[in-house]
Amino acid sequence: MKKTIFYFMRHGEVYNPENILYGRLPNFRLSNNGKKQVERAVGFFQNIKIDIMYSSPLLRAKETAKIIGSLLGLPVYQSSLLNEVKLIFQGTTLCEYKKNIQPHLYTKKYLDQGQESIPDIFKRMMRFVQVVTKKYKGKTILAVSHGDPIGILKAKATNHQFTWKYKNANYLKTGNWLKFVYNGRDLFWQKENLGLQ
Repeated sequence: MKKTIFYFMRHGEVYNPENILYGRLPNFRLSNNGKKQVERAVGFFQNIKIDIMYSSPLLRAKETAKIIGSLLGLPVYQSSLLNEVKLIFQGTTLCEYKKNIQPHLYTKKYLDQGQESIPDIFKRMMRFVQVVTKKYKGKTILAVSHGDPIGILKAKATNHQFTWKYKNANYLKTGNWLKFVYNGRDLFWQKENLGLQ
């Protein structure tokens, strides 16, 4: 069976001087350091053949994809399936979020208030994999997304629960990526490709 290769990349570092949880809020762009992170990643992607590029619709992801796409000579398509988690706490200070909310984000208390669930995030990320594979089977795809969606995809692909402990130990740094192989039925994580350390 022909395999499709996916590189899921987390956007570069974001300019966020007010230190708020930006989630899906508009206009959060890359910082200067974030742009440098993305530029460093280009060297890797120039050495492999990327056929198609996709991005989350959020500015930080689009900017990341645009930098890479312009240097690789590839257009960038958008998919809302790659979007950041729908966070009911966006706009909260990062200090407050990390101290009192983050470890409990995916618990029933917050899910009942409208927080997007882990199963729903995984479902839309896998929907992206399936839709793109249907169009580009056997190709190599670079998809720019966000930390939790990529982390949840990795957890499921490696038969782990996306717990607070797992997230702390496996969270993808900005400007880094993971490689997955999809055979039309199962998604496999290729641990040798972790991006820039």
